[in-house]
Amino acid sequence: MNHEVPLTIEFFPGGDEEEFEIASPREIHFIMLDIEKNAARAALYYDKRRQFILTSIVDVDQDGIWLDASQNHEENLKVAASDECILVSSHHQAKIQFSISDVELTTLDNMETFYVAMPEQILRIQRRDYFRLYLPVGVLKCTLMLGGDPRRERTLSVRDISRGGVALYCDEFDADLQPGKTIDQCRMRLDEETELTFGLQVRYFSVTPSLTGKGRGCAGCRFVNLDGKTGVLLQRYITMQQKAQLL
Repeated sequence: MNHEVPLTIEFFPGGDEEEFEIASPREIHFIMLDIEKNAARAALYYDKRRQFILTSIVDVDQDGIWLDASQNHEENLKVAASDECILVSSHHQAKIQFSISDVELTTLDNMETFYVAMPEQILRIQRRDYFRLYLPVGVLKCTLMLGGDPRRERTLSVRDISRGGVALYCDEFDADLQPGKTIDQCRMRLDEETELTFGLQVRYFSVTPSLTGKGRGCAGCRFVNLDGKTGVLLQRYITMQQKAQLL
């Protein structure tokens, strides 16, 4: 199944983003041209990442890129006045993300656009180690025992799951699920007879803003201490659900 890349900002523990970094000017320029050619959607975050506009890359040269501005001139002025912006787009099913220190409000073909310098480095985030099964909210839930305290259990809906890990819907900027945090005691009931137990380590955190101003968080976690039997049961569940989705 082909899923659109979510246009959310991803956060990493210290240094972990290095495995996704691209610093070659030639490769960055090629990727920007390809994003423009394919008219890929993009989100431009501003106001300390609290606000965003949907946009796209409309032109590229050796030194920079032009982005669609919104139809609201006042909002465009706020974007241009922001100290730092972040652009999130996609390239062949991989997420592209980079910071922008200066956004210039200008015109292109008599239309308001933003001009930004070509980034010196970008993140190309793609995780294909395992097949990822996406699920409707509430179909599968994961219970976390925070700090090993039964009184601090939290049950969260699963966004997607693979043999390597799970992504959980949570609160915006959830303090319990920040990158680098490890939760040793977790469980997940696949059906009435099958409950898995394992540990989780949070690898990244993303936030999807909403028009109401309150976003929804998603914590991407990898499994810790997943034994062979549990791995087999998990893979069997993923395979069965994948077949059901294809029917």
